[in-house]
Amino acid sequence: MKKLILLLAMLNFSLAFSQCTITGVDQVQVGERQNYTTDASGDSSPNAYEWIYLDQKIIPQSDLNQNILTVKGSVPGKSVLSLEIKTAAGTSKCDKSIEVIAPLSVALDTNAQKCDIEIDAFKEVRVSDTTVAFEAIAPVNSFNYQWTVHYRNGSKKVFNDKVGKFDFSNEKVIDLVELNIIDKKCTKKISKTYNHNFWYFF
Repeated sequence: MKKLILLLAMLNFSLAFSQCTITGVDQVQVGERQNYTTDASGDSSPNAYEWIYLDQKIIPQSDLNQNILTVKGSVPGKSVLSLEIKTAAGTSKCDKSIEVIAPLSVALDTNAQKCDIEIDAFKEVRVSDTTVAFEAIAPVNSFNYQWTVHYRNGSKKVFNDKVGKFDFSNEKVIDLVELNIIDKKCTKKISKTYNHNFWYFF
């Protein structure tokens, strides 16, 4: 009888802290958004689901108390996404390891090393659902900037300003961005290519 009681107690403890499963990709690029969800059902309380992240390598983009969470890659490195679910049987807990990787490829012109311009990269900033701005990292006002965007449909657009603003959509997917930084002595060229799903999660 004592063994049966002990077995039931162990079973209840196991149910109270049962494991769940987080479904989603293992690798996220910086700037990329991905969805994570679970197959376990929570109770009817408003906080039945609680997503937990321990660092800033991934940034939540949606409600932390739903069964699905959208995260955005922020800083390269390994991160852990955790989930606690309140159920009728107790609490379920699960973890998901996520590796955040550097975004895409950036290329410098071979002549860039001979130039004193110290700008080596640029970033993307979402202006609206159909407009993206490109801005050099640590820009210098005395330089001139020429942005050239190459679309997947074969067209291209040029913008001459420190910040380049361009349209993007499912019909106007950006594959390549080129930046010419022009000084009195030299010109430095930086280019960046984008994979097929970058703008979908941007």
